[in-house]
Amino acid sequence: MAPMVAPRGLIFLCLLQLSVQANVNTAVLTKMIQYFNNNVQPKTKPDIQYAIAISVPEKQCTDETSSIETVFSREDAEKVQTILTNGQTCELCTNSQNVIAARPKSDKIHAEYVLLYPPGNSPMDKLLEKAKDNDCVVFYTYNSPCVTKCIDGERSILEGLSNWKNKRNQGLNVFVFHIVWHKDVWRSDLSEEFKKIDEKVPLYQCYGAERMNCFKCRVQQTTSYCLDVQDKKQSLNYFLDLIHSYPELVDFARQLLGNLNLTK
Repeated sequence: MAPMVAPRGLIFLCLLQLSVQANVNTAVLTKMIQYFNNNVQPKTKPDIQYAIAISVPEKQCTDETSSIETVFSREDAEKVQTILTNGQTCELCTNSQNVIAARPKSDKIHAEYVLLYPPGNSPMDKLLEKAKDNDCVVFYTYNSPCVTKCIDGERSILEGLSNWKNKRNQGLNVFVFHIVWHKDVWRSDLSEEFKKIDEKVPLYQCYGAERMNCFKCRVQQTTSYCLDVQDKKQSLNYFLDLIHSYPELVDFARQLLGNLNLTK
């Protein structure tokens, strides 16, 4: 009897299944960003903007049993925190050499730009050279990239994101922010602007000071934020977190209430 030959369609389907990229597990991403928030966040409040990128095995972005400390120890996290608090940049500064991090250099040179530029010879390029094909690369920035400078301005990060995408077009890549930059909160075109980032690297938001919550941005919808405003509890927590992150907003609210003269 002649040996059976698998149909071409079946072979193609098997190859397709093998090439399917794993999806990021938001529960795992939440644990990672919470770890950054607890151990890497520079001790310079209220000026707490920073960006960090890390290359980790894929399971660190997909498997809920994984622990970020196995690839980014508490000791290394504290080292990065000290470097950021001192206003310096981490370029593969940890023992595992899988982390880069930066603070803004000035009002014009933001933390995201510091890590992504110049394309081809940036801290991000050095990180990608170390990363394995099946690694997960996560880029986290405390504030969302500002529209006027980071997305549409002279120091736009979009070319840097394209460089990242081109070098790892088959890899698991994640771009995450914590809160919307306060000067962009009320922009009516914010979804369209965020879409420019999401087209390069999948965009996520993780918010919450004490209890982090991460989710994929729905940039295709006509919402002003990455936040899913259908969930009222999430919306309330988000704005409370935003206010606590920017004390000047509290002062503004108090001034506004005072001007309204809410007395009988």
